[in-house]
Amino acid sequence: MKIAIASDHAGFQLKEQIKNWLNSFSNYKINDYGTFSEKSVDYPDYAFKATESILNGENDFGIIICGSGAGMSIAANRFKGIRAVNCWNAETAKLARQHNNANVLNLGGRLIDFSNAKDIIYTFLNTEFEGGRHTTRIEKLDL
Repeated sequence: MKIAIASDHAGFQLKEQIKNWLNSFSNYKINDYGTFSEKSVDYPDYAFKATESILNGENDFGIIICGSGAGMSIAANRFKGIRAVNCWNAETAKLARQHNNANVLNLGGRLIDFSNAKDIIYTFLNTEFEGGRHTTRIEKLDL
């Protein structure tokens, strides 16, 4: 599974922890789209890089992190075919995958600790889309 990861300055520390953790698994290939320090940056630039990589087939999923998770979520959802969801626990991640077929996970670097982030990410990456009645709803998003 190929995963795009990106953050702004507020999510940088959590991004680095997540990247190192995911790199310990042989079944994940992590592609880091920045930022590469805590120097202030504009979050849309990094959200756009990660989401574009999913749309062009370079990655299967994305994980994007900013201070609250909201800004990068808004930026990512500007792209047709991207379903970015700001999750704060494993249950929201599970439902985002099952019901919304989310392909980008957003995290709030100032709100979520690494332990919670690991639970959220594990759930997100290991939950399948249920399809069925949810498929029609998802199709309406890309009209």
